[in-house]
Amino acid sequence: MNIFTIIDKKITRHTMAVISGKRTIYPPCHGGYKRVGGNYIKKMQRYLLIFIAICLTSCATLINRRTYDLRVISKASNAQVQINDSIYKLPARVKVQRSKNDLPIKFISDTLTRNKIIKPSPNYAFVYGNLVCFYFCPVAYLIDFTNQKRFFYGRTLDLKLNDTSTIIRPSPLKRYYNYFHKNFPTSKGQINLKLSLPWINSFILHPENETYKLNTGFMGVSAGLEYYYKENKYISLTANAVTDFFIPIPAAVDYGGNYEIMSSTYLSLMNNIIYKRFSIGYGINYSKNTWDLRQGKIATSSMRVPITRKSQSIGITINGYHQLRKHLFIGLIYRPTFLNVKPTFEFKYQHLISFDFCWKFKLKK
Repeated sequence: MNIFTIIDKKITRHTMAVISGKRTIYPPCHGGYKRVGGNYIKKMQRYLLIFIAICLTSCATLINRRTYDLRVISKASNAQVQINDSIYKLPARVKVQRSKNDLPIKFISDTLTRNKIIKPSPNYAFVYGNLVCFYFCPVAYLIDFTNQKRFFYGRTLDLKLNDTSTIIRPSPLKRYYNYFHKNFPTSKGQINLKLSLPWINSFILHPENETYKLNTGFMGVSAGLEYYYKENKYISLTANAVTDFFIPIPAAVDYGGNYEIMSSTYLSLMNNIIYKRFSIGYGINYSKNTWDLRQGKIATSSMRVPITRKSQSIGITINGYHQLRKHLFIGLIYRPTFLNVKPTFEFKYQHLISFDFCWKFKLKK
C-alpha cells in the first residue's frame, strides 16, 4: 500500500486519486489532472528517507540540550566551587551551558583557593553516535559541527586538594590528548631493527609485450635497519618482498583456467623525519617486478600458454607511518618506478602501494 490511501469513498473531482500498486496516480492541477507515474512516488520516498536519515543521525543536535547538569564533588572539608559568578557548596549539581569555549572555575576550601579551566570536549553522542550511520549519511557530522551542543565539560568533576594542575580535560578529550601527546623519545646514534608486514598491496605493472596489469592482493614481508643521525631524523635501508595473493591468509587454492600473479622485491634507501607519533620518509628504490601467467588445474578452451615477465627498475619511495604503541606502527608506502633498466632500457611508469604493519626494536640506544 502506498503512503497515500483512500479514506473516503466520496472523492470529488479536485481530490487526489491514489491507487495502490503500479497503476497511475492523478493529482489535481489547473485545467484537470496531471498524469504522474510510479517513479514520482519512488523519488518522494527516497527524498523522505534521506531527510529522515539526516535528522536521525545528527545525534548531538537531537539528543543533547543546550544546558545540562554538571556534578561537582570533592573530599576536601567545606569545599566550594565558583562557576559563572555563583558559589556552590559541594557536592552539587551545577547547570552549565554547552559551548566550545573554556569554562573557568574556582575551587575553594579551608586551606586553599585555586583557579582552574575546564576544556570543552566533544560529547559521546557526537563522537560515537554518528558513527552508526556515517557510511550512509556522513553529512550528519557536518550538521553537528554547526551546533555547540556537540560539546560538554564532562559528567562528573572531582576536585582534589593534591591536584595542582590548572587545566581539566574531560573524557573523551582527555584520552585523545594523552594519546597524541605521549612521547616515545629517540636519541642521536640510536639503531633500530625494523620488521614489517606489507599486508595489502596494489600493483600497476607493465610487463614487456603486454598491456598494463592491475591488481590488489595480500601478503608480504620486510626487514631493515634505521640509524638516527638526529633525535627526530634517521636514515633507513629496507628490503621488501610482496605479492598479490587474493586472500589475506596463506591457504592452498585450486585455480581454474589462466590466472595471474604479481610480485615485487625491492631495496629502499630513505631519509625520514619524525613529528610526535607521525613520521614521513622519502628516498630511492631498486625494484625487481615479476608478472606470472599460469595455468590452473581446471583446463578451459581459452587458456594461454604460461609465461613469466620480469623487469628491473629504479624509482622513488615515499612512506608515512603512525606510531600506535611503543613498538607497533601502521603506515602507507608508495613506491613508483620510472626508469626500466632490464630487459630493456626505457622510461616506463609502474607502481606499488602497500598498507604496512611495522614493528621496531632498539639494537643500540
